[in-house]
Amino acid sequence: MNPLTILFLMAFIALMSLLKPVSGQPFETAGQTALVVLRGHVVCLDSAGKRPDSAAACDGQTARFALSTGDGKLHYFSAADAATAMFTDARVRRRELQITAQAAADNQLEIVRLQSVREGKLYDIYYFCELCNIRAYAPGLCPCCRNEMELRETAP
Repeated sequence: MNPLTILFLMAFIALMSLLKPVSGQPFETAGQTALVVLRGHVVCLDSAGKRPDSAAACDGQTARFALSTGDGKLHYFSAADAATAMFTDARVRRRELQITAQAAADNQLEIVRLQSVREGKLYDIYYFCELCNIRAYAPGLCPCCRNEMELRETAP
């Protein structure tokens, strides 16, 4: 190896050692607060942040979502949070959910853990392909066999 390549690799390894290991939680950055745990139902929002008249507004890439809690408050999810893709499924929106999230300074939530609540018990909720043994957090086709992914709820 030439000296420039070795220097690059050493710098890369040093940089990587400064990063936190992947733990399912977002990196801490300035302006973020502690984790919050909220229960409620997910609602769709239009571009103005209001509940739309049509359920079709919940479909597609541009849908925005919030969690409506028992006290009537809306807690908005970050538009950049990929985990909100699960909310395009009406079956998920009908369930009572417990969401553990990182609350950003701009009152936007980023999901850390998503669970359904049934009879007072918590269940992990996800999509699964039995054939390929693949777990996903968005509805749709299996990336391997192209069969429809099955919505599952399992005790943690």
